[in-house]
Amino acid sequence: MKIKQLFYFACITSIFINCKNNTIKNDPITNIINIQLDSLLLNLEINAVSAGIIIDGKTYTFHKGELTKGQENTPNKETLYEIASITKTFTGTLLAKAIVENKVQLEDDIRTFISGDFSNLEYQNTPITYKNLATHRGRIPHMFPNKPEIFENPNHDTLPFIINDLQKDYTKEAFFKDLTLVHVDTIPGSKFGYSNAGANLLGYCIENMYNQKFEDVLKEQILNPLQMNNTKIVLSKKDKEYLAQGYNEKHLKMPFGAEKDMNAAGGLKSTLGDMMKYVAYHLNENNPIIKTSHQEILGLWDNFDNGLFWQIFTAKENKPRKIFQNGGAFGTSSWLTLIPEKKIGVFIVTNTAGPTVHTKLNKTVERILQKLK
Repeated sequence: MKIKQLFYFACITSIFINCKNNTIKNDPITNIINIQLDSLLLNLEINAVSAGIIIDGKTYTFHKGELTKGQENTPNKETLYEIASITKTFTGTLLAKAIVENKVQLEDDIRTFISGDFSNLEYQNTPITYKNLATHRGRIPHMFPNKPEIFENPNHDTLPFIINDLQKDYTKEAFFKDLTLVHVDTIPGSKFGYSNAGANLLGYCIENMYNQKFEDVLKEQILNPLQMNNTKIVLSKKDKEYLAQGYNEKHLKMPFGAEKDMNAAGGLKSTLGDMMKYVAYHLNENNPIIKTSHQEILGLWDNFDNGLFWQIFTAKENKPRKIFQNGGAFGTSSWLTLIPEKKIGVFIVTNTAGPTVHTKLNKTVERILQKLK
């Protein structure tokens, strides 16, 4: 692999990178990534960043900046971050496993794994399917409780607190009561509508497929086999000491998301080290579960598609597929990009949320990938 030599204009802070238990200092890949992360930290709203890359079978990890402005508290290998909607890719992976095990098929009616009268979850005899839920095309509201009015000209400094207040005591029973009130207004699959409630509904279906709580299924099927010991939905008191406080772009302290046993839409907290294990897992498309998770299932565009809660730039003009997802908590932003054909994966996270933060994370990832060509 050709690496563009950037030594002559790099201002490098000495940093050690863990690489399969070997320590690498100031190698070309390290320098490239340091430059891009230092550039990211020039954005005044971003105080800290943790990032990792897998390339040529090696894993590099980086922690930079200050979690709290002025306190010199650089993140480290123990720092926990809310990964928000990247959680959905774990949910999609569990669905992929259920498909591989012939428990369900993508086009199955979701009502086969929920009990009760949900005759409303169809339109003109066309039911909501697992495919619809995994691509945000099931016509389920954005969130439960369904309060669309709170998103009309909101104050973004206070909206997270309003959402948390609505959801802090929200129960499974209330969820399914609200589900009976859903009005499916068009054929499922025909129109996009981002839905955390739909992802959580899939989580409840998975609970019924495996007769276990969602977090227990997650541990048994993904977290324990990958030894992702620091990745959890519900944190202990000790865990919370390592949870990165999140901020918005104005450096205002933001609340953590409501903590529940079942939050298939965005409840996971994880460390950089654990997330790099997850990246490595998803780079192996010889695994039928991963191959199923990454399958292109909509076929609506020439160069873009959806997997099971993944977004995919499809292979074109000798360029490999690029599979990605981002996560946005009230005070944390993250980005994960996979190029399985090249065995390259990048994960980046910052304890800042704001209207332009994901764009900046994505551009940082893209510049790293371009420099590594």
